[in-house]
Amino acid sequence: MTHTRSKHSRLMIAVLPDESSAFEAYRLLQCHGISPEHLALVGKGYSSPDSVGLFNPTYTAWRYAKRGMFWVGVISTVMGVILYLIFNIKLPNLEWHQALLTIASTAGLIGIVIGGVIGTLYGWFFKSSLSISCRSCLERGQYLLMLEGSETLTRRGREILDDYTVKPR
Repeated sequence: MTHTRSKHSRLMIAVLPDESSAFEAYRLLQCHGISPEHLALVGKGYSSPDSVGLFNPTYTAWRYAKRGMFWVGVISTVMGVILYLIFNIKLPNLEWHQALLTIASTAGLIGIVIGGVIGTLYGWFFKSSLSISCRSCLERGQYLLMLEGSETLTRRGREILDDYTVKPR
């Protein structure tokens, strides 16, 4: 199972309470014709969360923080230069090129800070939520059975597992 999914690929995650039920569900899907290349079993003794794309939330937040710092910093610097040129801002005791450098660098630094905060919040709350909940299950000793493929394949896997987990009354 790859950790980069195509645009039309779907992901189904089943949380199972212990190793034996996780392995049994894995084998059940295989017996119903689902290829092991679409399956991953995550937990103690099996695949690690990082190997299936459930990256550490801190790493994800830092990655988006760096992107935010770069892009908002660049845009802020350019905006500082443009505003200086449009309004011909004069700073006391500084030549025009010193004033331009001061305004552009200050705008850039402010943009870097704002971009870092926005990128961190975006990465933590919007891009790491699945990883956080999955890692929480793994920390409680549960196992994850992941099925990646077309919508039809994931729907079929969900139906098989739903029939498997439904107990008679």
